[in-house]
Amino acid sequence: MTLDRLDAALGPLPRVALGTWPTPLVPLPRLGEALGIDLWVKRDECSGLALGGNKARKLEFVLGEALAAGARTIVTAGPLTSNHTMMTAAAARRLGLDVHVVLGGDAPAQATGNLALTHLYGAHVHVTPMNTANPSAADLATSRGLCERIVRETGGYWIPPGATMPSSVPGYAACVREIVEQQAGRFPFDVVLVAYGTGSTSAGLYAGLALAGIPATVQAVAVSSRAAMDRFAASPPTTLVQAAIELYGWPLDLAQSTTRCVWERPVDEPGYGIETPASQAALRRVARDEGYLLDPTYTAKAAAALIAMAGDGRIAAGARVLFMHTGGLSTTAAAQAH
Repeated sequence: MTLDRLDAALGPLPRVALGTWPTPLVPLPRLGEALGIDLWVKRDECSGLALGGNKARKLEFVLGEALAAGARTIVTAGPLTSNHTMMTAAAARRLGLDVHVVLGGDAPAQATGNLALTHLYGAHVHVTPMNTANPSAADLATSRGLCERIVRETGGYWIPPGATMPSSVPGYAACVREIVEQQAGRFPFDVVLVAYGTGSTSAGLYAGLALAGIPATVQAVAVSSRAAMDRFAASPPTTLVQAAIELYGWPLDLAQSTTRCVWERPVDEPGYGIETPASQAALRRVARDEGYLLDPTYTAKAAAALIAMAGDGRIAAGARVLFMHTGGLSTTAAAQAH
């Protein structure tokens, strides 16, 4: 492991302070013993921005770049229940920026969860019809056109859904550095398992591990159906890491790296925001075995995959596994309210 290259890669980049670091890194002894692995969780639901979540790390660098470019208005998009759009609105208000969000879905009679919070932060909310679990090409075109118009009319700085852009990659590369500090200069995990929504969290982890020369594997578990991902033109985390390498000139050759990234796209995944019996069971199991709440959209599906992979040998017995809790607790509260 060499942290010098990771520190040199991150040091010069513009960054703003949004989160409360470090977030807790704690063992899950009962669940880990039951699964036959040494299991820990990185609790980024405690990230300190809004109600917490993984977007805080990414937005520190993305909005740092936006301010360096002179931005005064931010424009972004996501599904109606998006944690990203809600946290971007919160971050924009922290920095005194105006913010427009384009949300796909059908506006409810009464806003709850992330939508209610997005309104509370005073974001300009624009809703376009969309079945987020299985969006049509026409739905996507309508949303894209509205985003382009708002950017044009406001002169806003565009942040794609999930902040999936090269300047978001340093966020979770910096998280790797944080974990090493919490573990007294070591990275004692063989596998890092994380939900894949749009890919920037898994890309950041992959980049940070590779820059530091850590021979671990990132397991990025998709939470959307394969059909929807194809329609969205989703790409593996490797693609975004390569874009960051080219943007920043990082001295990193992924082909020569001992770090691996596996993009899990379950064939039976029904779609974004659609719970499954396995994800519901995983949410209950983590709550009852360990006392932590997951969210139904991302982390419950990732936990279900973790349980399945430990059961069928894709994660080896005795492996040291870090589960990334990426947040979404406002979505949990809204789901339980119904």
